[in-house]
Amino acid sequence: MAQTLAAAGELQRELTYDGLRAAEAKGHKGGRRPAVPADKTADVRAAYLEGRSIAALARDRRRQPRRHPHGRRGPHARPHPR
Repeated sequence: MAQTLAAAGELQRELTYDGLRAAEAKGHKGGRRPAVPADKTADVRAAYLEGRSIAALARDRRRQPRRHPHGRRGPHARPHPR
């Protein structure tokens, strides 16, 4: 049984590496896309070196308003159903 699982794992690794090599041959790069586009990286880096905080830079770059992780909070929030 252990040999079968080891063989299946080895096959999965081979298929994964084959897929990664095929994607690289097509010019695709793996990994997560950068949060800041390459054309704005120099501007953000310069602002940071001038003394702007990382939080302020993130606020400037944010596309959506920051939300509470548990939904809406405040005087108009609905009570949590229990």
